[in-house]
Amino acid sequence: MKGILKNKIYLTIILVLVFALCQNMVWADADKIVKIGFIDPLTGPTAAIGIGAKNSAELAVQQANASGEFSYKIQLVAEDDASDPATGVAAALKLCSDADVVAVISHFNSAVALATVHTFHRFGVAQVMPSSIHPDITRGNDYKEVSRICADNIAEHNFGVDLVVDKLGNKKWSSIYDTSSYGDNCNNNFKKVLEERGGILLSEDGISVGTKDFRPILNKIKELKPEAIYFGGLTTEAALCKRQMKELGMDDIVYFGVTGLDSEIFNEIAGSAAEGTIIVGKLALGEDSDFVKAYNAAGFSEPYEATGPYAYDAIGIILEALKKVGPDRKAIVDYIADPDFEYNGVVGLTKLDEDGQSVTGGLTLKVSRNGKWVSWSE
Repeated sequence: MKGILKNKIYLTIILVLVFALCQNMVWADADKIVKIGFIDPLTGPTAAIGIGAKNSAELAVQQANASGEFSYKIQLVAEDDASDPATGVAAALKLCSDADVVAVISHFNSAVALATVHTFHRFGVAQVMPSSIHPDITRGNDYKEVSRICADNIAEHNFGVDLVVDKLGNKKWSSIYDTSSYGDNCNNNFKKVLEERGGILLSEDGISVGTKDFRPILNKIKELKPEAIYFGGLTTEAALCKRQMKELGMDDIVYFGVTGLDSEIFNEIAGSAAEGTIIVGKLALGEDSDFVKAYNAAGFSEPYEATGPYAYDAIGIILEALKKVGPDRKAIVDYIADPDFEYNGVVGLTKLDEDGQSVTGGLTLKVSRNGKWVSWSE
């Protein structure tokens, strides 16, 4: 009898110890922090775009933590690349050196993205890009870690030229572009697509990022009498150029660009001169979108900007990988790089080719109307 009692006591002690151990493991897991990195311009001329993307990424993380689907806390760690390649590389090194960072979404500026892909490859960290568009980011290497969920620069120009050349019939063009790797790539792709459609390039002028006076170039272009002007660059310079076109009486000339112009900052700087500008923009969402409703309800003071939905989906892809394979860097890379990988999110279906490039990234033709971008179809 005493032996049986003693065995029961031992069994009870063992069960209590096992229960306590399990509880400690649960509590320890609940205290665990898994980090997702974020790098974008949070200062400088394109800071509005970076801040909108950061807020959107933060929204996805907040929703994940509130969902109860993860046994650990997820934390977004944001770094500023200031639109500068060297600063971007330093930010990438900082995040990749933190063992708790399992993956990173990064970069609006293509020049920065081109500089950092090697770092993410070296550390074996998944880099999901929501917005940079230079083709060589994904096409110029065989890095399994690098993927992009938006369309690249070539796809953007083909998409836009369908309208401005083929449908609207503008054949005679002048091009103004900034001489960064992004602007130069834009200009080269525009020229290639324009030539394929039978258009004529009357002039092309490279400008430095930060240029404020476009009048000498515009006066020269005015004499050539083009039907349209292409701008290959980013928001601030593009908006100043358009404002000065109006001052010089060049409102009758079509003004066209791609996603580098897709920010409401363009309309703010250009003012009434923005009217009628045509761009290839990121996917446009209505106020009835669940993402838009959630973003507004979260109380962010800044707009989510064109790249916000893509940043939200980039985080969503990493969160999906965490659910499937856990907080393991290599497993996350392999999960996203799997040929059968698909993700349904705010921007629709994301499916990647063998280079990690989205074959489904949403694009919208937009026009400036009454101080804001609206879908061309409207």
